Amino acid sequence: MSPIGSPSASAAPVRVLVVDDSVLMQKLMTQIIDGAPGFKVIGVAGSAEEGWDAIQELRPDVVTLDLELPGRHGLKLLARVLKQDPLPVLIVSAFGGPGADNTIQALELGAIDFIEKPDGSTNTLESFMRHLVGALQRASASRRMFAVRREVAPARPVVTREPARVAGRASFIAIGASTGGVPAVQVVMRDLAHLRIPIAVVQHMPPGYTAKFAARLAAATGLDVREASDGERLKPGMAVVAPGGARHLEIEDRRGELTCVLREGPLVSGHSPSVDVMFHSVARNLGPQSVGVLLTGMGRDGADGLLAMRKAGAETLIQSGETCVVNGMPKAAFEIGATERVVALDQIGAAVSNLIGERSHQRTA
Repeated sequence: MSPIGSPSASAAPVRVLVVDDSVLMQKLMTQIIDGAPGFKVIGVAGSAEEGWDAIQELRPDVVTLDLELPGRHGLKLLARVLKQDPLPVLIVSAFGGPGADNTIQALELGAIDFIEKPDGSTNTLESFMRHLVGALQRASASRRMFAVRREVAPARPVVTREPARVAGRASFIAIGASTGGVPAVQVVMRDLAHLRIPIAVVQHMPPGYTAKFAARLAAATGLDVREASDGERLKPGMAVVAPGGARHLEIEDRRGELTCVLREGPLVSGHSPSVDVMFHSVARNLGPQSVGVLLTGMGRDGADGLLAMRKAGAETLIQSGETCVVNGMPKAAFEIGATERVVALDQIGAAVSNLIGERSHQRTA
């Protein structure tokens, strides 16, 4: 049996175009991709211009894209592809540091995922090979989404409403996401900003990217968004993003104050930080005073935690499959009964606002 999201042995191979100006990387990636069951490199390109021409001529299923191309046109090529000829684009970027901003921007534009190039130390060749194959499987799983041009975009107008009256200072929103989650989280948080209640986000990302992601969320939403730190207290109008790395984010209610707790631990549902860990902590500490939102992503991280939140009395909802880049995590949650609410991405903000408004009305009635 093939892994979830990967092509079956009998199916035609997924056709991959490699866009990278390094001949060494072209050869390395071709060797790795051609050696992965169900994938085949059908061409390479060394510039944005060559990449666009190759896309038009070869019609690949997936494109791998280095952002640091001659003339620095990687982002421009990505924007052009997603606007004119949408298909899954996997970013292959330099390790963290200055490249993180461009990578986050690429994910906001709609790149399916990203992996870091090997650097010989923290990101070894063996690690790169493993992550490249996994990312290609996620890209393959997303292909159906790109059959129809997506309407979700970072530039969508902000939805404005009158602030909701929320009873109780422990009201809280927990959000989990993975593949395709960067633009999805941004859309949801922008539509929830008017509520001014604390939000915590677990988005699967490696170290070096989550702080940049938090900064871009702050700029897009007007909220005080930051990378979570241990012992930090959450206040109205504030949101935290779980830092990438070896620690899980938990939310505790300490004497009436919501507090971030970072704990080292093994991978849970294949991840650290894990959505499941954060959701379970919210279920234990906040129960019916919380709302859980599970967005696009591969695998099942968050499904069990969302079920725990529902059993604890929380309101829960998931992103609809047709608006997910990869409908893995939401589908897994639905299948175990973690929610009955399946909501299109651009309607999640309004749905959560209505739920919180209903809760507030019930408490004050």
